[in-house]
Amino acid sequence: MLGLIATPAFRYAAGVVGLVLALGLRPAVAQAPLSPGEPRAAARSEMQAGVHIGVATCSGGNCHGATERPHGSAVTGNEYIIWSTRDKHRNAYRVLLEERSIRMARALGLPDAANAKLCLDCHADNAPPDRRGRQFQLSDGVGCEACHGGASGWLGTHISGATHQQNINAGLYPTENPRMRAEKCLSCHFGDATKFVDHRLMGAGHPRLGFELDTFTAIQPAHFAVDQSYVQRKGRITDMQVWAAGQAIALIKRMDALLDPKHSRRGPFPEFVLFDCQSCHHAYDPLHAPHPTATGLGPGTVKLNDANAVMLRVIAARVAPAAAKALNMHMLALHRATTEDWAAIQREAAAVRQAAEALEPALSRHNFTREDMLAMAEAVISIGSPSADSQFSHAEQVTMSLQAIAAAMKSAGYLSEAQAQAATTALNSLNASFANEGTLRPDAFVKGLREMQLALGVQAGRVGQ
Repeated sequence: MLGLIATPAFRYAAGVVGLVLALGLRPAVAQAPLSPGEPRAAARSEMQAGVHIGVATCSGGNCHGATERPHGSAVTGNEYIIWSTRDKHRNAYRVLLEERSIRMARALGLPDAANAKLCLDCHADNAPPDRRGRQFQLSDGVGCEACHGGASGWLGTHISGATHQQNINAGLYPTENPRMRAEKCLSCHFGDATKFVDHRLMGAGHPRLGFELDTFTAIQPAHFAVDQSYVQRKGRITDMQVWAAGQAIALIKRMDALLDPKHSRRGPFPEFVLFDCQSCHHAYDPLHAPHPTATGLGPGTVKLNDANAVMLRVIAARVAPAAAKALNMHMLALHRATTEDWAAIQREAAAVRQAAEALEPALSRHNFTREDMLAMAEAVISIGSPSADSQFSHAEQVTMSLQAIAAAMKSAGYLSEAQAQAATTALNSLNASFANEGTLRPDAFVKGLREMQLALGVQAGRVGQ
């Protein structure tokens, strides 16, 4: 990773964590000794696959709570330290006790946020009561097993020296797989069939959700190192593959939500959270000139949030041009359908989903070359230029996508130290241009784009001219 920035979206985000167990434990499910008279049924319940046994199980100094890499360890051993001291997931539950959450709960008609399933499903590892071990603590927030799966089934194989695939077969969630990581992260950072941050929650005060998989992995901060040991166990996964797959899965999730009957029309309106926030939430100015738009829709139109589709089209144009053309055609038809016919929305959303689904496998495996990266950087910078479709959500994805591309170029040795430093400076400029969760300073943003052009040595039209 390039070692960069707290993006505007990440100010209110949380993500994945590393898990494992103390090497001194037996190669079986770790359990604390039973106290006198304690029912042995409780111990037996933790032997069942899928039981969440708690982050304390992973914190041993010989495992994931080490300050130095344990001798002979395949991992750095400090994953628990990173999570407990630097990862915002650690504080996800505590957020529910803050004044903002109290006000939100009141607005939603809830007694409180800290006990509401609506909130706990994303702000904690909200395992069912019968799937919680004795050391499990809901107040630990988004802990190891929230992302890596209940450890009771795979812990024994994990500490016995089994292969990574054997651990997966026993129930470990494969977060190294770009698609699987994207699906896990987006289940909270956007939503799925079981939990979803809708416009009602936004109206009660929930921050908007912006997300890009590679950027959020880096600034979580990442608790793993893609070293020789990692590659031997899990294969080499690049920033570009994570970025590309993340964009595809994010678009698929958006189309799933649009197709879900729970989010279809309620009265005259569909679920507003699927639309671009700035279509409605911008400062009213009757003299304000309408922004040019690539959607074909005129001013005053509420537009779908298509930022992931725009980024995916950039990637597909390089990897699978025909698929990129089909994706663009169906996305434009979907935008038109939002002004005409709900049945057409469903039809075109299904077509967009199918196009993204078809692209994802190729993107997850594609060997992105230096020429690929430069071409995509050029295209992404062009999207952010003032002459393009000036939307906040696009600018946000432009910034995070440029971080992913710059990180991939540095990792591959395509950037000199001077270029990497210049890219970091450019990204800091881009992030500083976001005044808050919904306001962008255009001049500062264009300055950052020009800096990135120079840093990477690409041409992208006359940005800012």
